[in-house]
Amino acid sequence: MSNANRFFLWLLGGLLLLSVVWYTQWFFNNHERVTEEQRVDISPEAMRNRFLAAERFLQQLGYQAESFRARDLTTVLPPPGDVLLARRMPPQMNDQQIEVLDNWIEAGGILILTSEHFYQEDEDNDPFLAFLGVRMLPPESSDDQQADTSDQNEDSVKSDTSEADSSSYLTVSLSLASEPEPVTVSFLRDRILVDGDQWASLRAGSEQGANYLRFEYGQGRVMVLSDLDLFTNDRINKDDNAFLLSHLVAGGRKVWLQYSIDALPLPQLLWQKIPFIVCALVVLLLLMGWRLFLFTGPRLKLQNLQRRNLLEHIDATAHYAWRIDKGYTLFENNRRALELAWRKRHPALNPMDESQRAEWIGEKTGMAATAVERSLYHEITKDQDFIKATLVLQQLASGLKQRELR
Repeated sequence: MSNANRFFLWLLGGLLLLSVVWYTQWFFNNHERVTEEQRVDISPEAMRNRFLAAERFLQQLGYQAESFRARDLTTVLPPPGDVLLARRMPPQMNDQQIEVLDNWIEAGGILILTSEHFYQEDEDNDPFLAFLGVRMLPPESSDDQQADTSDQNEDSVKSDTSEADSSSYLTVSLSLASEPEPVTVSFLRDRILVDGDQWASLRAGSEQGANYLRFEYGQGRVMVLSDLDLFTNDRINKDDNAFLLSHLVAGGRKVWLQYSIDALPLPQLLWQKIPFIVCALVVLLLLMGWRLFLFTGPRLKLQNLQRRNLLEHIDATAHYAWRIDKGYTLFENNRRALELAWRKRHPALNPMDESQRAEWIGEKTGMAATAVERSLYHEITKDQDFIKATLVLQQLASGLKQRELR
């Protein structure tokens, strides 16, 4: 490379570098970084999981939190020491399932739940809440079943109630143990919890009645709230709802938020459990479709679409069989059967070898021994030999019949 070309390339590179530096300086001098918040539609994940905001909130506090869906809680119970928040309990739990859940709590499990329906005398109610002796009733139905719910140990309630942002909610001020100031929580209005067996170690609520019951037994505890929707995506940021959640899960190793008891769709469940089998089935279906609908050659066009009768099918079958092996299989079976018939008719042939048998049969029928031996025992490869051997076999069959008739 000449000096002039080298100088030109260095000059071009220097100009390019100066241009990049100038553009960078101009860009930062004339632009500024701005953070802008925009409200977007609810994500599909948030629409599916109403506890997604609670999960993210607990993770920010340092908890291990995970949302899940399960139809039967007793089959997916976390290790003892974890917290399980169940938005809906399985209906019609049997005694064995209740015992499993009770043993898990005694071993250190922490359960947070609510009742989905009001208690009815003549209807099936939540079996586990019935096991705890808890009923959820409207305020007017609980007056004669629960006298005083405000005088309890540890946590106490200031019977200070006020209207919430909406007439559907009731704001309750709770004084919690180890907390310097009361917390304000908005519960759904007209939902009162009744501790029928007086087993709860804590009852908290409003002038209407209890909205929060706490049961402690074994190494674990159960907390029943009249409303768990205060921890859902659209309400956890109201009042001190998020703070109450952090208070309830305190001491747990991991928090499990069960947001639904509906079963997963079958395709999604199969993909989670047996993805390799699903992939194999998809490949198999593709191969079957390729085999059925894709052809590697032209189709045979039938000139005559009329159906054949039985005799034509038999004749076509015979012609096909003849094209395959020229009748050698049938010939082989015939000569074996013929030789066996001669040996059954004349037992003296059994100890003889093939040559002796052919000579003996030739003497009895007046045929050449070599022709008999070739027809009965030798391999036939030529069409002409096949014809000759067939004639010999016919004569041997006729000779056998004549000797049977004598």
